[in-house]
Amino acid sequence: MKLHYNRRGFSLTEMIVVLAILAVLITILLAALSRAREYARVATCLSNLHQLSLAALSYAQHNRGALPSDYQLPGGYWYKEITPYDNNIAANAICPDAATPSNGVGSATTAWGPENPAGPFGWLQGATASYGLNNFVNPGSSIPGISSFTSVSLSGNQTFSGTIASAGSITGGGNLTVYGNLQAGGTINTHGHVYISGTQTPNMPSQQPPSVATIYQNIENTDNPLPVSGSTRVINFNNNPYQIINGDLATSGQIQIIGSGTLLVSGDIDISGWFPANGLGTANINLVCLGNINFSGQVNINGGIYAGGGLSLRGRYNLSGVMVSDGAFDDSGRGTYVQSPPPSFDPRAGGRSITEAQPLFGDCIWVDGSPTATDAVPTNLTLGDQTLNANDQMGRFCIDRHLGQINVSFTDGSAHTVPLAQLWQLNWSGNFRAKTVVVP
Repeated sequence: MKLHYNRRGFSLTEMIVVLAILAVLITILLAALSRAREYARVATCLSNLHQLSLAALSYAQHNRGALPSDYQLPGGYWYKEITPYDNNIAANAICPDAATPSNGVGSATTAWGPENPAGPFGWLQGATASYGLNNFVNPGSSIPGISSFTSVSLSGNQTFSGTIASAGSITGGGNLTVYGNLQAGGTINTHGHVYISGTQTPNMPSQQPPSVATIYQNIENTDNPLPVSGSTRVINFNNNPYQIINGDLATSGQIQIIGSGTLLVSGDIDISGWFPANGLGTANINLVCLGNINFSGQVNINGGIYAGGGLSLRGRYNLSGVMVSDGAFDDSGRGTYVQSPPPSFDPRAGGRSITEAQPLFGDCIWVDGSPTATDAVPTNLTLGDQTLNANDQMGRFCIDRHLGQINVSFTDGSAHTVPLAQLWQLNWSGNFRAKTVVVP
């Protein structure tokens, strides 16, 4: 008995279908592999930025808290400044997705540099990098330590570590030392024994401190401050971190501060004694006053001082925090001020909390950038803004380097992947206002 087998082969149609399925599977597999490789490059890039931030923070510890700069000086600008704190700077400054030098401005896929020593950017010679510095973290410039709506007058014996900003003029005399920048909407006039380590920028537009009245109202409406009970010679925050005095706070005696918190004063503050009381060290307190603030005694405060009117310091002081005056700031006293992170509430009144970390380094086509919320989305996300327009600098960071995103490190040492549209939501500077944009 013979067995007959039907040896029918694949039809042409079936083979085409099989090949098509295989092609689809291979395409999916290759895309998955490509995406996996990209994720690996993103991880390397994040690690690089983290290392750069750690080096920058180490630099700051040895330079009076000042972070690296973009100053065009021999040995200056961030790459050279942090090199002693990063033993692998040449590798850490290169993103795997933009490792090829461009001999100039970079792009989403190329690094900036190296530059011709004889050219206009010769100070960048010897460096190639895929990242740029947020210029607003230059010494004290990110968040003005002292802000005045009208004028700043310094005529005593003071040492300031931080930026001083005025919507009007700044006048400095006496024995004045400022480790930071001076920024004024009007003139800057210094005389006498004055030393300024940072930049002096007069006639600077858009110099406007936050509204103290709005800050006051926000705290009053959202934090339910309790009226100060008993004598105003003792402020006890142990029961509530927000307290209020409806009227003036005026005394020539000593004031005892228990605990830490925020004190609202609807009138004026006039203190000629010790604040806090002698022997109690430094008061951890935020003062928000709708009227004038006048200190003529000994003041030791770690926190924010906000005056809806003028702010005057005529005695001795040791201050750390931020000081804002919607009137004039007049300091003829003697003491030391150190800019430090603002208090827990938002001193920009309706903006983002500036206690959060600032962008420090990011994927970038150039060595630095000073983004503002009014900057437009670049028309070409591969090239960014190749013109290096001084008035439109978000385009240096807004590039399609990592699947519609870039990597950014922050002043707290962290590093994150940020979608391009969210670049307009970051806290680039103390004056930055978040904005919603559409990125194609």
